[in-house]
Amino acid sequence: MTTLFSGEPASLLALALLVWVLSGMGGWILAAMTKVSSLIFGTGGMVAALCVIVAALQILQGGATVQAMLPVLPFHAELTELNSLILLAMSVTALMSTLYACAWMANVSARKRARSGLMCNLLMAALTAAAISASAVELVLMMEMAALCAYFMIVQTDDVKSRRAGLNQFLSGRAGTLCLILAFALLHHASGSVNFEVLRHVTFTPGIKSLAFVLALTGFGLYAGIIPLHAWVPQSHSSAPAHAAALFSSALMKVGIIGIVKVGLDLLGAPPLWWGLLVLLLAVLTAFIGGLYALMEHDIRRLLAYHTLENIGIILLGVGGAMTGVALNLPVLASTALLAGLFHLFNHGLFKTALFLGAGEIEMQTGIKDMEKLGGIARLMPWTAAAMLIALMSMAALPPLNGFASEWLLYQSLFQLSTSHVFIARLMGPLLAVGLALTGALALMCIAKVFGVTFLGTPRCQAAADATPAPLAMTFSTILLALLCVISGVASPWIIPQFSAVAASVLNTPVLLAAQHGVAFSPTSAVSAPMVAILLLGMPLVPWLVAVLLRGARLPNRSRGDAWACGYAHSPDMVVTATGFAQPLRVMFAPLYRLRVHATPASLVGALHRGWLGAFCRRLAFIELAVLLVVAFA
Repeated sequence: MTTLFSGEPASLLALALLVWVLSGMGGWILAAMTKVSSLIFGTGGMVAALCVIVAALQILQGGATVQAMLPVLPFHAELTELNSLILLAMSVTALMSTLYACAWMANVSARKRARSGLMCNLLMAALTAAAISASAVELVLMMEMAALCAYFMIVQTDDVKSRRAGLNQFLSGRAGTLCLILAFALLHHASGSVNFEVLRHVTFTPGIKSLAFVLALTGFGLYAGIIPLHAWVPQSHSSAPAHAAALFSSALMKVGIIGIVKVGLDLLGAPPLWWGLLVLLLAVLTAFIGGLYALMEHDIRRLLAYHTLENIGIILLGVGGAMTGVALNLPVLASTALLAGLFHLFNHGLFKTALFLGAGEIEMQTGIKDMEKLGGIARLMPWTAAAMLIALMSMAALPPLNGFASEWLLYQSLFQLSTSHVFIARLMGPLLAVGLALTGALALMCIAKVFGVTFLGTPRCQAAADATPAPLAMTFSTILLALLCVISGVASPWIIPQFSAVAASVLNTPVLLAAQHGVAFSPTSAVSAPMVAILLLGMPLVPWLVAVLLRGARLPNRSRGDAWACGYAHSPDMVVTATGFAQPLRVMFAPLYRLRVHATPASLVGALHRGWLGAFCRRLAFIELAVLLVVAFA
C-alpha cells in the first residue's frame, strides 16, 4: 500500500480509481443518512478528481510515453500526453460537477441520492480507466461500463420521457460497443494482439486499415454523438441530473473523440486522404445541424445538448484537418489543426459544464426547464446569470474568452488547407471555413435567445417570479468554471504551447515554432488575447468619460419605470418568447427541420419504444453492469 501514496502518476491514478469506487459504494450503503452520504460522495469524488489532475499535470510535464501497471489494481495503463490531456479535461469538470452535486444530493430522496452518487463515481472511474487503457479489451470494457452507468442515471426519474431517453442511449451504446469489438477483432486477426503498443508497429493492408477505421469511427462516433449517430444525446442530457449531463458532455462524449484520434492518427499509421475528408464532412454536418436544431429547442438542457453536438463537430474539424494534413504531407497544417481540436476539446468542457450546472440551478430553484416560462431570472439569481453569460459568450467564440482562442486556431488551419496543392483540399478549405462561420452565427443567436428569454424581461410564471439564489456550493462551482473560461482565454498564449506539445507527440512532429514562442496563432495573423482583453475592458469607460466631460448641467438623471409599450400597460405576455425568436430560422431552414421527421417516422419510433423492449433492456443493463463490475474487480 505504500506505493499507492508515492505521488507518482500511476499511484495517483490508482488511488483515484479506488477512492471513486469506495466512496461510491460507501455513500450508496449510507444513502438514508442525507448529510453523511452526501459528504462521502462529494469528498470522495473531489479527492479523486484532484488526484487525477495532479497525475495528468505530471504526465504532461514528463512528456514521455510510459507503460505501467497500476499499484494494487491489476490494470495495465498507458500514460501518454494525449491520455493526460483527456484526463485533465475530464477531471477539472468532474471536480466542479461533484461540488455542485454535494448541494444537489442534499435536496433529493435517498433512492435518487444513492443511485446518482454511485453511478457518477463509477462513471468517472470507468472513463478514467478507459482514457489510460493500454489495450483494446480494457478500453472497450471500460467504455461499456461507463455507458451503462450513464443509462442508470438517465432512467432514475422513471417517467415516460426518461425511459425513452434511456432506451435510446442503451441501444446506441450497445451498437457502439459492437462496432468497436468488430474493429479491434479485425486488427487482432491481422496482428495477433490488441495491445496498443504492438498495433502501432504492425503494418496493415489498406483494406484492413480502412475497414477497421470505418468501424471504429462508427463505434466511437456513437459515443461522441456525431450526426447522424446522435439520437441518444438530446434526450439523455435533459433526463439525467444536471451534473450527470455535464459529465456526459465533458467526459463520456470526449472519450469517443479521443478514440477517433487514437485510431485515425496513432494506431493505424498515416491515414489516407479520404479518411480526413470523411471526418471533415461529418464534422461540418454535426456542427451546423447541431447549432441549427439548438435554436428550435425550448428545453434549456436539450438546447445545450444540441450545442454539445455543434462543438463535437468543431473539435472533429481539427481532427479531420490533422488527418488531411498528414495524408498530404503538410506537417504545419496537421499540427495546427490537431492543436485547435485538442484545445477546443478542453475549452468546451469548461464552458459547457458551467452552462449545464447553471441550468441545473435554475431548474432546482424554479422547477422549470422550459425557457418559455422563465424570464427575469437575472435579478433573482445574479451570480448564476453572470456566470452563464460568460459561458454563453465563450460558447459563441467571442474574444477574449477560451472558445475564441481555440476556434481562431481552427480558422487558421482551414485557411492553410485552402492553400494545399490538391484541388479537393483547396475546394474544401474555404467551404469548411464558411460552414464554421455560419455555425458561429447560430451560436451568437443562441446567446440572445437563452440569455434574453431566460434571464431578461419579466417572469412569465409565478415559479420564475419566486426564484431565489441557489445554494452556495452550486453557485460557486458555476462561477469558478466561468472564471476558468476567462483565464484560459486571456492566458491562451501561455497555455497553447502545452497543447502544441501534445499534438506534436501524437503526430511525431516538432512542436510548432509559433506555439513555442507563445504566439497564440499563426505568424501571419497573430492575435494577442491579453491585449484584446484590456481593450474590451477599457471600451466601456469611453462612453462614461464622454458623458462626464460633455454632460454639464443639461442632462437630468434618468427615471426608471415600466417598459414602454406604445401607451398600453406592460405585461409579461409582451416579452419575446423562444418560439418567436427562432421563427424566422424555422421558416428559412424548414426542409432541414423536416429531416428529423422523415428520418424517424412515428411508426418506427412507436414500435421501438413499446413497453416490453424498455423493460427487457433495463434488466439486461443491470445484469451486464453487474457482470462487468465482477470482471473489473477480478
